[in-house]
Amino acid sequence: RRDDQFEAIPLLLEGDAYLWYAENSDAILNFEIFTKLFLQQYKSTASSLTSSTVGTRALVASVPDHTSTSHLQRTVADEIIKRPTYFRGSQDDVHEWLDKLEQRFSMAQWSDANKLHYISIHLLEDAYRWWMQTSSTISTWSSFTNAVTRAFGSTRAQELAFEQLKWYKQTINQSITQYYDKIIELCKKVDLAMPDSLKLKYLMAGIKESLKTH
Repeated sequence: RRDDQFEAIPLLLEGDAYLWYAENSDAILNFEIFTKLFLQQYKSTASSLTSSTVGTRALVASVPDHTSTSHLQRTVADEIIKRPTYFRGSQDDVHEWLDKLEQRFSMAQWSDANKLHYISIHLLEDAYRWWMQTSSTISTWSSFTNAVTRAFGSTRAQELAFEQLKWYKQTINQSITQYYDKIIELCKKVDLAMPDSLKLKYLMAGIKESLKTH
């Protein structure tokens, strides 16, 4: 019975409770340990429960109800926490790292608040030291992406991207989707906070003449 309850834990938890479990799963070896840690974590909302009365229904009742959270999203969230997408600093491409990170966050449907809350586990070496020094001044996800890009974006790479962006033209065999993705990629490398109006200007400048409206 206890073994069945223990195996069912990941399927019963959702939202913040699931993220808490995923982060601490290595220390949770059986149902008794889970019960103790769970009550410690959520004692404000589960103070009336004791280790002898915590069961499947009690667990579900004490966890926030986020019915839209799918099993796949929870699995992805678990992977994000257990297998971070590491960034070390200037030796890595900050733009590529952010793109990969955003893809994973998007699959898990994380809010910006969750992204920022767990960002430190993805940082190593210089990047982690930078974060420890500046984290107190960063309160939103957008401010983090702007700050980390300024801190570790290569000036030379930015200059090259700008030169390419100025002269980039849609090729004969390039689809409009491929062209769009390339322009947006270059825009991000030049300026992560580039206004949409300027992105549109670059998009229209290099598009095939046959696709332009007159």
